[in-house]
Amino acid sequence: MAKFKITPGTIVIGAIVLWVGSFFSGSDTAVQPEQTSSKPLATRPAPGTSTPQRTTSPEPTTTPAATTEAAEQVAQASELSALLSALEITPEMNDGYDRDLFRHWVDNDGDGCDTRKEVLIAESLEQVSIGDRCKVLSGNWYSSYDGRVFTDPSDLDIDHFIPLKEAWGSGAYAWDADRRRAFANDLGIDEALIAVSAGSNRSKSDRDPNEWLPTNTDYTCDYIENWMVVKIRWELTVDQAEFNQLSGLATRCAN
Repeated sequence: MAKFKITPGTIVIGAIVLWVGSFFSGSDTAVQPEQTSSKPLATRPAPGTSTPQRTTSPEPTTTPAATTEAAEQVAQASELSALLSALEITPEMNDGYDRDLFRHWVDNDGDGCDTRKEVLIAESLEQVSIGDRCKVLSGNWYSSYDGRVFTDPSDLDIDHFIPLKEAWGSGAYAWDADRRRAFANDLGIDEALIAVSAGSNRSKSDRDPNEWLPTNTDYTCDYIENWMVVKIRWELTVDQAEFNQLSGLATRCAN
């Protein structure tokens, strides 16, 4: 095999050939800048991590108020229908009722505020003023039963949404003392206890929806919904007249 000998002249000739080639190709490879891109470089996620998904914002839409209201009515009608179907119809058994069998207004969490005060604090529309021993001095409360507003807590009662006597006749007669106490101080859901005007609470007394409804008719649909929610939560029954009233009102609420 013949050996190729590199001399200074060879290097010069090679350089000239490269320069002529670049001239005819339209670019000078010796001085071409590094290519850049405006797009960020793709990176591979680290092991054990997931690649974030691209999200797109939905196009803004405007829903007519009438359409929104209709949708809300349909949703509530569906909810009321489901609640009705979950109720058990059984005659009431009121023998042996005594209010003292339901120990109420206790301080379950030991914070110095009994159940009545806890409800007043939770339902005030503004921050309440509290004195010694968690005495609620002032706030702002809306009484849903009659649509009135109060700032003096002494004008309010805390209503057991299902009256204690109604609960007794609907199944609580078979409960032990601990379960009756839990029912009478139920802070687990907003529907169980409600701050309302003393007058409306005493007007209601221990009557069910077949016998009494709030004078604030705008609250009727919410009232029967809350009534059923609490009954189902505590596995309490309804009598036939009570069920018929609830069913009829639910139909009206759907229209």
